Amino acid sequence: MSKKNTNSAAESASEAVKKASETAEEVKAEAAETVEAAKEAAADTIDLTENAAEATENVLDLTEDSDDNTEAEEAKATDEAAEKTEENGNTSEKADEGEKAEEAPVSIREKYHFDLLSKIIIWVVAAVIFIGAVWVTTYYVTTASKAEFHADCTDTIMWANATAESGHMYDKEFSYACFLPFSTSTIMVPLLHFFGLSMTAHIIGMMCFFLLLTIFLVFMIHEVTGSYPISLVGTGIFLSITLSTQKMREIFWGHTIYYSLGILFLVIGTFMYFRFLTVRGKSIALKKEGKNNKKTVIHKLIIFLCICLFVLFTGMDGITGFTLFALPFAGAIFAEQFVNTKYKILSGKTALVAFRCIVFLIMAVIGNMINNKLLGDMTAGYQEANSNFSPMEEWLEHFHNLPFAWMRLLGVKSLQYVKFASEEGIPNMIFLMASILIAVIPIIATCNYKKLGTDRRAKMLRIWIWMHWAVTAVNIMGYVFGVLAAADWRIIPMIGTSLIVSILFLCWSITKNADISRITVILFVPIFMAGYLHCNDVRKMKKDEYKRSTQYMLADFLEDEGVSKGYATFWNANSVTVITGESIKVSDVDVSERGVFMRPYQSSKTWYVTDPQQAEYFLLLSSYELEQMNLSDFPINNEPIRTAQRNINGTEFTLLVYDHNIAAP
Repeated sequence: MSKKNTNSAAESASEAVKKASETAEEVKAEAAETVEAAKEAAADTIDLTENAAEATENVLDLTEDSDDNTEAEEAKATDEAAEKTEENGNTSEKADEGEKAEEAPVSIREKYHFDLLSKIIIWVVAAVIFIGAVWVTTYYVTTASKAEFHADCTDTIMWANATAESGHMYDKEFSYACFLPFSTSTIMVPLLHFFGLSMTAHIIGMMCFFLLLTIFLVFMIHEVTGSYPISLVGTGIFLSITLSTQKMREIFWGHTIYYSLGILFLVIGTFMYFRFLTVRGKSIALKKEGKNNKKTVIHKLIIFLCICLFVLFTGMDGITGFTLFALPFAGAIFAEQFVNTKYKILSGKTALVAFRCIVFLIMAVIGNMINNKLLGDMTAGYQEANSNFSPMEEWLEHFHNLPFAWMRLLGVKSLQYVKFASEEGIPNMIFLMASILIAVIPIIATCNYKKLGTDRRAKMLRIWIWMHWAVTAVNIMGYVFGVLAAADWRIIPMIGTSLIVSILFLCWSITKNADISRITVILFVPIFMAGYLHCNDVRKMKKDEYKRSTQYMLADFLEDEGVSKGYATFWNANSVTVITGESIKVSDVDVSERGVFMRPYQSSKTWYVTDPQQAEYFLLLSSYELEQMNLSDFPINNEPIRTAQRNINGTEFTLLVYDHNIAAP
């Protein structure tokens, strides 16, 4: 009996084990299906987010917010799958499946987000690059630039001084090289009341320009990329390249003229327009969700009005503001929308964008009309001369010189018989590669135009691509077919936009994890290295180097001779006035074999009027200028009461002091 019971118990146990095994298999299968469903749900969430990102430009911060939402939904779905698996049993197989389910959101986080340590490293590296470039540029503007200060650097502060002296936007007695009422000279006007016509006012004014360009460049790049570390790195690279050569440093940080002013206008204008697109998108998103969007609508309207006002002011800078900002700015916005096949040509969206562009152009025209009204019959010879055609026979030569001008501005030197691998040849090779890549990367970006995507940030990059080619077209038109080829630095606007597009394209390829991201990073290595070398060169400039510059030594010479008012040729006139803080007033004269005559260029006619309180007037001449003057009758009719000579940097200068005004009008 016991044996029979034992057999029966064994059979029952066997059946129980079999049923338990079948139950475990069913639970395992059910758990696997649950996990698979969770993964599919997460995948669907990602797909929906990507579709939403491509559906409209009005859904904002998709690359950040949408990814966060996707991760949250994905984690929630996977956690629910894990909980359901635990409820079905406690077998080892179910536990393994639960662990796999919990690992799913971790892998997604690793794919789309850096961990804390990585973020810290990225921020530190970005901050070091940015702070280093800002520090070196600030050092140049405030200290090292004094060694490279000369007559051309005085134009901005001289225009401000003309406004301060006359009390009007334009001084009718002043002879302007060009009319730029909306520029750094506007900032310098109040500075003159505190610091006078001096280097202090000049340096503070240029620091204001530096801060404006740097701050708005950071914010503009952030609008396009959504990343502050990348914005800081991009801005640092831009600043470092502006230090490439003495002429580049002069154009950007020595004074403000339309070559650098156009870049500043484009950066500020695009930042405001990109911000407008962001706020507009938020307003539409809130409206779709049924929430109150009144504040965003008002915010959007304020930004649009600010853009209109800004374009109006830039229009006051005449043909410069129109060709280097308003036209490329409005044209790029319209062109980007017009070629977008997602919308019909006669769609409401295209019509709205066209309306904005027309408004911007109208504001620029109004600004130009206001400026013409203020000018009256005043003319600017230098500005107007640059708008002329050159002889057709010279066009091919100009076109041939264009790439060499480009490379020279970016630091490439002509080093005949110097080996590539020499101490001097290696940096030159880096500068050569960087100059070529800055020209080529915008072409690569244009070739990838359709791959940029359809979201808001891709739209911003496409607008910059259009602006670059618009500025390039204007620049090449003036250089090849006009008279801009007379000086290399007149192609700086197209170098500036090319550099910005290159930086933005690099940022896009990294943030979007594009197929060409690694190639783009490699291409940017020579540009980064070139920027580092330029910064290092400026860092090595001595603080007191200006004491050995010709302009400062001339100022010391005049101070030693005890003179206070007189004349010199252009390159030794206004610069000495600013360096001495107007304690020695030097006005421009023309010296030739015909004699000495007043030359009201970048100067006021009132400066030549005889001052009854002035006992002595001086004439400062180089050895060549003295020889030219001696060929005329001037020495016979004007006898100096004393003379002095000094050799400065290899040039013999002669100071002639008279008891009367030798250049009276």
